[in-house]
Amino acid sequence: MSFVDQFLRDHYDEFALDRYGLGKRWETLLLTPRFATSRHVVALVFPSREREPALVVKVPRQPGDNSGVRREAAMLDQLSAAVDSSGGGVPRLVGIRDAGPFTVLVETALTGRPLDPRTVAADLPSAVATGSEFVASLPCTHAATDNADWYQRAVAAPLAALEDLAGDAPTRELVEHTHQRLAPLRQAQLPAVIEHGDLSHPNLLIKPGGALQVMDWERSLTDGVPGHDLVFYLQYLSESSEQAFAREAQLAAFDKAFGQGGWALDPLSRHLGMRGVDQSLLPLLVIATWARSTATLADRLAQEAEADPLQGNGKVRATLQADRDFWLWRHVVEAV
Repeated sequence: MSFVDQFLRDHYDEFALDRYGLGKRWETLLLTPRFATSRHVVALVFPSREREPALVVKVPRQPGDNSGVRREAAMLDQLSAAVDSSGGGVPRLVGIRDAGPFTVLVETALTGRPLDPRTVAADLPSAVATGSEFVASLPCTHAATDNADWYQRAVAAPLAALEDLAGDAPTRELVEHTHQRLAPLRQAQLPAVIEHGDLSHPNLLIKPGGALQVMDWERSLTDGVPGHDLVFYLQYLSESSEQAFAREAQLAAFDKAFGQGGWALDPLSRHLGMRGVDQSLLPLLVIATWARSTATLADRLAQEAEADPLQGNGKVRATLQADRDFWLWRHVVEAV
């Protein structure tokens, strides 16, 4: 019996797992991380003789690295009612408990057709509309007038953490140039919004009827930046429609979507208008998106760097150089 199976048996009555179609027998499929920045092992739990999973169980890959699952659990607890009213979908929290040094999260499984690159390429306008509707459904958590410190919290602090972790001159210079480019944004008043942080395949499913189902909320924030999720999502769509999987091709896909006359500018501008954000800030919010997205590597790589102090910074720098978001961040700062 696996760790996950034993955990479910130990909490079967507490979590009322019979409500999710689980009898006393079920099948568990473990999905192991593929990326250096993946923090969790994921288990899909299938009721006996069923083809669709009923539950998802997340376990941190490293003992004690529990912040991601705790963040996701807190977010799911807040989100269900707000997003369900829009027709979209997020998992529902079933339970979260500590098991030794691991915090284990159990949530409902989402089902649907993957919004993968092939599906996007087959109908780009539909994908744009579906994702824009979902992002618009994510609620504001603070009005602009109550969010005065947003730049320090959402931009400056994460970039400082990344700069410290990488510890090299090129990253330091890129951070400095980013703050210079974003100087007009510092004084802007922006509301805080729920932010997913990773709206791309394989986190996206489409239900019959077209509603978006969004999984994997471990990078989410309750005080995110308007436009961040939509910029991230539209870049994923552009890469998919262009079949751009190499780094240079991804930069070209970015230019096609967000460059002069790019097709992504209109839906992004409309979204910012809906949020009450000055649309002249659009180019700066695009820069901020890729800087902030890259900066999440600091949280995901910090434990690995601490575990191997002699090689840690080198691994961080190597991961940065290979990271798609880092390439986009550097590209958009240089383009401005």
